[in-house]
Amino acid sequence: MSLGLLGLGYVGIGVVIAIGALVLRRRISAGDVVFLTVLWPLAAPLMFSGHRDEQDPGAAQLISALARAQASPLASVLPDAETARVLASRLREAGGRLADLDQVLARPDFDVGEAERRAHELAARGATSAAATAQLRVRTLAQLRALRERYRGELDEVRELIAQLVAQAELVRLQPSIAQSSGELVRELVNRVEGLGDLFAYQASLEADDCHDGDADRKYQPRPARS
Repeated sequence: MSLGLLGLGYVGIGVVIAIGALVLRRRISAGDVVFLTVLWPLAAPLMFSGHRDEQDPGAAQLISALARAQASPLASVLPDAETARVLASRLREAGGRLADLDQVLARPDFDVGEAERRAHELAARGATSAAATAQLRVRTLAQLRALRERYRGELDEVRELIAQLVAQAELVRLQPSIAQSSGELVRELVNRVEGLGDLFAYQASLEADDCHDGDADRKYQPRPARS
């Protein structure tokens, strides 16, 4: 088989994949179509793993940024396709947890100010056990709000790193000599997304503490406020 036929076959596969991406995602840019056609062995796994993330802009942006960077000299310092999928999954989970916290904390019965008022009212009436339970709820709501801010801060940082990666890929395309020095940006992005696992573990520890506190409270053994 001649090199010409091999080349036509390669491009033909790329065209089919680009058409598939248009069908699945419906909203990809002309640039996405071009590099899917030309660099489909690298870009296709990332692009197609991203079609499930339309409801999660963070994960979709990560996949798109990595796929775009694959078409630049930055490709040598990027994570492989499987790692990229794992990172996108972690980012998607963090986005979902933040959305859940936003929804929960928007409920009127999760208003920390109202919970504090109720705790003071019960304490003033001498309802010691009830006041202790109410104060426990105040601490729990404060923890939930602090957790939401941690998720929000981490996700904001990741989004900025993703945006910088897209810009850096364009710069490296024009100045290929700086590709290796740009590896620190990629490592920082990967480390930030991987670090979300620590936040998941912290949330799990809070939930475990709340369950333990709840058991103690049901036995009418109020615990002192944590520092």
